[in-house]
Amino acid sequence: MKKTVSVAGNTLIPILGIVLVLAGCKRDLDSAANEKNKTAAAGSYTVLTTQRPTTTDSDTPVELGMKFKSAVSGDITKFRYFKPAGETGTHTGRLWSAGGVLLKSVVFTNETDTGWQTVALDTPYHIAKDSIYVISVNAVTRYAATPNELRVAIVNGPLSNIAGNNGVYTYKSGTFPVSSYSNTNYYRDIEFVAADNDANAPTAPGNLTASNITNNSVSLAWSASTDDVWVTGYEVYSNGSLLTTVTTTSFSVSGLNQGTAYSFYIKATDAFGNRSASSNMVNVTTLGTAGITHGMQLTTSLVGPAGISITSLTTVPGGTFTGAALSGWGNLARAVGAGGETIDGFTFPAGTVVLQGANVSSRITVSSGWLVLRGCKGAILANHPSGNGGGAAALYCELTEFNTVGRKDGDQPAAAIVHRCYFPHSGLENVYSDNVTVTECWIAPDPAAAGSGDHIDGIQTWGGQYYLNFSRNHIEFNAPYTAAGGFSGMIGMYSDGAQNGFSGYDHVTITNNYFILHGYGIALHAPLAVPVTNMAVTGNRWKWSTDAEDKDYTNAVYHNPSQSIPNYKADGNSWRDNRWADGPYKDSFLLPDNQTSGMEY
Repeated sequence: MKKTVSVAGNTLIPILGIVLVLAGCKRDLDSAANEKNKTAAAGSYTVLTTQRPTTTDSDTPVELGMKFKSAVSGDITKFRYFKPAGETGTHTGRLWSAGGVLLKSVVFTNETDTGWQTVALDTPYHIAKDSIYVISVNAVTRYAATPNELRVAIVNGPLSNIAGNNGVYTYKSGTFPVSSYSNTNYYRDIEFVAADNDANAPTAPGNLTASNITNNSVSLAWSASTDDVWVTGYEVYSNGSLLTTVTTTSFSVSGLNQGTAYSFYIKATDAFGNRSASSNMVNVTTLGTAGITHGMQLTTSLVGPAGISITSLTTVPGGTFTGAALSGWGNLARAVGAGGETIDGFTFPAGTVVLQGANVSSRITVSSGWLVLRGCKGAILANHPSGNGGGAAALYCELTEFNTVGRKDGDQPAAAIVHRCYFPHSGLENVYSDNVTVTECWIAPDPAAAGSGDHIDGIQTWGGQYYLNFSRNHIEFNAPYTAAGGFSGMIGMYSDGAQNGFSGYDHVTITNNYFILHGYGIALHAPLAVPVTNMAVTGNRWKWSTDAEDKDYTNAVYHNPSQSIPNYKADGNSWRDNRWADGPYKDSFLLPDNQTSGMEY
């Protein structure tokens, strides 16, 4: 529905339907020329942004306008209106008070034949906050419109139209428009610059909660922030990095990796660039692979290439990977297309190279881009310069090495993933980066040669790290089980030095692993004497060793009496349901100080 007029009597007659019969109408509404001048200059706001007219009408001269207000004071710098094809003549923009006082007028010059027309004011006009104004521009014979578009508020930053009884007009050009029909948008607008005088940040969003957790998604919701001017949006952070910005108080995060620990928090922003303090943090671990809930369930037939029925591998060269398949990989390699791809429960970005069914003859050093080895044999080093956004993953591979370099060396892959891999004679001995996931792997390192002094580990971390997830793995050492073998930790979390000034661990998950003990070596060398926050050690099981000294002096959990043990009842830490799986103390609890107890920690 639109407004039209009887020329003889100037009486308004509603007309149903859209009267678009001219060949030029499609050009009026859809052409690329219409995009001209629709976007305000940087730092400026307009009420209308992506709205487009749905109809063009012919009429006698008429003054058309829109009521609007701003949540802050500031300056109107330009007038603008949308011109349909066929409209000619001189056009004057006018700014009115709510009571009809003419405040500013300016004639449009250098107009195009159609689309948004903009004219700058000779001097900006200052308006007060929360006061209603009217912007109008005359039409000579034709105008663009969308019925009912102003029945609700259109909000862009501080600006908004006045909802209801808006889209105003009068049949005497140059006079104050007061009539309204069907809340029609006549596409009259202003460009506005807010006064830069707000130093107050919004309040922090409250009561952040997580729900509907799946293997690759989670729903977040929080309560709204307040601000002395207005809140423009909410920043959603995942594992300390900005994920997205939304205008609502809820968001569904997708594309997460299965069985992986995430933390989320929210910050509110206003149009002056002020940012609130963080909301409360919620910690989430996405669901894991169906069918495997604990490392005790793993068998060698479920890991490595055999786990996905790859029995024949083609030998290919290794080398330095920088985002493109290496020479000699042939059709064993492919690139992930636009939109990314989920492989074995893990999501990878577009451009990721996937190498499958290959026997890699020498180590691959990944220094740029994303590389996924799937159903392969070989060795891999994630050696990305810090901040370049690449990463590495091994899925169902048989590996001799998977190492990652950290901030202490000026490197830091975005993430590293090792899932359902088989390490028959080695482990992940140099895991020094953040965002590392090692799940459902069979890890069996060989001990060092007698007298070598080497330090052998199944998973070895440096310290100063964030977001590590070691879950549902089967870890043991190969024979010989003697002190001279020199092997050390199945999971060895050390404190060898600071990375970026941080020597501790934050957001670490060690859950549902199966440790096969023998007389020497350490099953779990948890961090000691360094800051530990948001660390969960839960559901792990230890196989009893007949050559252990006794239940409290075995090598189940490393305990150095001269070093402090983290407080697993504070700082987001937890230690629970860690037990002997068999032997004389079956189902008894193992505590952080390596004591066996009938009571939970």
